[in-house]
Amino acid sequence: MKHKNVYILLIISLIVFTAGIGSIDIYFLDEAKNAICAREMMQNNNYIIPTYNGVLRSDKPPLHYYFMILSYKIWGVNPFAARFFSAIMGVLTVVCLYLFSKKYVGTKTAFYASLLLVSSLHFNIQMHWSVPDPYFIFLMTLSGLSFYEFYNTGKRKWWFIFYISLGLSFLTKGPVGIVLLSLAVFLFLIIMKDFKWKTIKKINPFLGIPLSLSIAFPWFYAVHKATKGEFTNNFFFKHNFERFTSEMEGHGGVFLLTILFVILGLIPWFFFLLKYKLIKIIIKENSFLLFSFCVSVSIVAFFMISGTKLPNYTVPAYPWIFMLLSAILMKVQNKKPFLIAILVVSIILPIGIIIGIQQDKVIYNLYLLGTSFFIITIGALIAYKLRNTTYKWIHALSASWLLMALVFFYGVFPIIDKENPVEKTISLFEENQNVVGYGVINSAFIFKMKKEIPIFKNIDDLKTYIDNHPKGGMVITRAHKKNEVLFESLGLIEVARERDLFENPTTLILKF
Repeated sequence: MKHKNVYILLIISLIVFTAGIGSIDIYFLDEAKNAICAREMMQNNNYIIPTYNGVLRSDKPPLHYYFMILSYKIWGVNPFAARFFSAIMGVLTVVCLYLFSKKYVGTKTAFYASLLLVSSLHFNIQMHWSVPDPYFIFLMTLSGLSFYEFYNTGKRKWWFIFYISLGLSFLTKGPVGIVLLSLAVFLFLIIMKDFKWKTIKKINPFLGIPLSLSIAFPWFYAVHKATKGEFTNNFFFKHNFERFTSEMEGHGGVFLLTILFVILGLIPWFFFLLKYKLIKIIIKENSFLLFSFCVSVSIVAFFMISGTKLPNYTVPAYPWIFMLLSAILMKVQNKKPFLIAILVVSIILPIGIIIGIQQDKVIYNLYLLGTSFFIITIGALIAYKLRNTTYKWIHALSASWLLMALVFFYGVFPIIDKENPVEKTISLFEENQNVVGYGVINSAFIFKMKKEIPIFKNIDDLKTYIDNHPKGGMVITRAHKKNEVLFESLGLIEVARERDLFENPTTLILKF
């Protein structure tokens, strides 16, 4: 069947990326804020100003909000709708990687690059959240692939797709997409010894970049005008320039931390990148693999020198790194030492997860869930047994990680998710009850209650609110010893105290 590989990748990625997206709460901070922002834009019928809990949110541009709004209109405001198009972006990334690359690296290399990508648990996790990253990853992949297609064939339509994709990436995460692809293209042309005026005229960034900017400009101008420059100042200077030049929100670290994130994200396939001599050979033989190398290096190096470091920053490099890994797998002769290393990691990882769960103060009693990760141990054992086959060992290893992803999203994570403080306390609130927050609260409460929650930063303001609402209500806050004396002085009664999942803060619910 002519399109068999496409159908296989389409079905696998669709099944895996949509696994559990409706059964897991919108809980984690960034996911909740993005989902809430899309909901408020829809409710307010205002598609220019993004707000979170009624306040301007200048963290990101609106493209992913628009997709979530479309999904909300189809399926209602719920976790499935918030995450649906994130999963679709993952599917598109996997399928496009295969369709574009097969004529440059061969069907087998292209297919296994996409299969390795969809079997990556870290990539999988990214495609499950209602955040801009899945959209950005797809657009970065599409723009890179279309650039190479245009560079290789000269067909004008790929030039347009390249710059249009970059423009849409600007509407997703700002100028970083243009910066990263520009670095990759520059490095590629330098290595190819093709950084010439003739080539630059062909690529024509003097017309292309303005085309990209023209896609993003109308919205940025509209939001600048509507917020009197507040969004512009916060987004470009705080969330772009300051995030790059300094540590933000405690997410800093040495430059090697970025490398560690990449290594962990590429497990179990990372070990094959140690065949650096083979990498030198394949990128010398194949210009598409050279371009994949340039994109990978540009993204990883950029975030190595960035002041703020997060595991998701380098995920746009994964399609390109897995393309290199697939090419290595097609050529590597002695697989035994690498598969031994993978087997060792596949034994250590489940044990480490079990111990980690036991150490957590909230879910320590669920430590047996960690035993499900021995699926990858079994897969590594089978792969080792099949090490002398051409492809079967790859199938065994990929299948075990894909199965692990399904077990994780359908079984393990939903059970753990039920222990989050929002899920455990939401039944305490009545539908039309007065609910306010004090200090910092978990954003998931706002999503779950489907309404804005007034949040007070000053104890006197909270007292005034309580005095003005004699019918009573609830206060959501975080437990702090210095505040609890103040709460007692206001006559607040503790109703519940639940520690956050995987974090130090403890949610405190009080009644007045």
